Amino acid sequence: MRKYLVIFFLMLPNFFSRAQIVKSSWENCSKFLGNISRDLSPNNITTTPENWLNYWNQVTPSNAGKWGFVEGTRDVMNWEGLDKAYKLAEDNDLFFKQHVFIWGNQQPDWIDDLSDEEKLEEIEEWISEFCTRYPNTKQIDVVNEPRSNKPDGGQKNNGEYRADYISALGGEGTTGVDWIIKAFELARKHCPNVDLILNDYGILNNQGNRNQHISIANILKNKNLIDGIGVQGHSFTIEKMTASQIKLALDQLGSTELPVYITELDIDAEGGSPEQTQFTRYQNIFPAIWEHPNVKGVTLWGYIKDNIWREDAYLVEGDSANANERPAMVWLKNYVNEINSGCDPSGPVLSIEMEKNNFEIFPNPIQRRSNLKLKGSDIKSIIIRDIYGRKVLYDYSLNAENYLKIDLQMGIYILEIVDTTDKSIFKKLIVK
Repeated sequence: MRKYLVIFFLMLPNFFSRAQIVKSSWENCSKFLGNISRDLSPNNITTTPENWLNYWNQVTPSNAGKWGFVEGTRDVMNWEGLDKAYKLAEDNDLFFKQHVFIWGNQQPDWIDDLSDEEKLEEIEEWISEFCTRYPNTKQIDVVNEPRSNKPDGGQKNNGEYRADYISALGGEGTTGVDWIIKAFELARKHCPNVDLILNDYGILNNQGNRNQHISIANILKNKNLIDGIGVQGHSFTIEKMTASQIKLALDQLGSTELPVYITELDIDAEGGSPEQTQFTRYQNIFPAIWEHPNVKGVTLWGYIKDNIWREDAYLVEGDSANANERPAMVWLKNYVNEINSGCDPSGPVLSIEMEKNNFEIFPNPIQRRSNLKLKGSDIKSIIIRDIYGRKVLYDYSLNAENYLKIDLQMGIYILEIVDTTDKSIFKKLIVK
């Protein structure tokens, strides 16, 4: 498994808004939290929302990454959407993942009329051209939904037919999944330094599907063709799961010794109190996913109202920088941090570039029930937050000696010093 330097700085809580965050503060983190570069929209808009960078640090294209969108006409390539998604990642040092190479849906109609030999040539050409054009891609969903949406010409639930080129990749063959093996071989050949992912839905909530997914992953692993397992997290499959059920599923997927990625997360809001429903679901479901040691990244499948596949699952009202956020989004921003994102504990918890100031705190680390001395002038108030961004002490005015009684549980805290001009200075505080 290849290791990447993931720069994670976008999900810092709102209380850092008055400080300049240095990107290196999230280096050496083992998880990412991403989103599609543009939500699914009726006319396939691929412009990046203004507020996208406020939240996410991993980019996945939506429709723009699918073969049928790129090459709707044979040998006429439309790279515009992929170019924009890739540029978003490149310009901002973000993790770029491609979705998807091989799938039964949203594939070019013209391929069905070719011979198997011509189909294979076109498949390899599609993969090769992508890998050449986007050399810094970090991950690829090589095969999507192999259980129920394979490219075998079968009929979909809506009456349409899937693309038919499975035989060109070898069909079932001796392993039952020769076509998947061939797809991964082509991806490894043309993108040798990219992590290759097998992706499917209905895995977390269904033991039979999960067993099948694990079996395919192990076949690919034995051939050194896979680098991670992707499991979709759409609301209709996970919203009723308990934390213990999620843990069991992730434990089983982790038995492959491959990292697990939640590739298409959305959590619905409906009922008489939709925002509360969504908020509660996020609180119950997301930590079970995010804090599991096998999970190395989560990609939400949209977040903006009226531009998201699951229309009730939006988190933000619009794409402007000041758009209203649902309670679940506010909670998510405060919950995700570098501690629970697997960042290197030997380095600084925070790296915040501030204007020069004369504020000092000591001792640090400090024993519980001890006095913290703050040295500096013009201190208006003190706010202390835990690693989830929650206030544990706030609007505290110091006495004349600038002493602060610390009676907190052992752990790492963020001390915000507000001066008389309402400017905030941030310090890391360790309680032993």
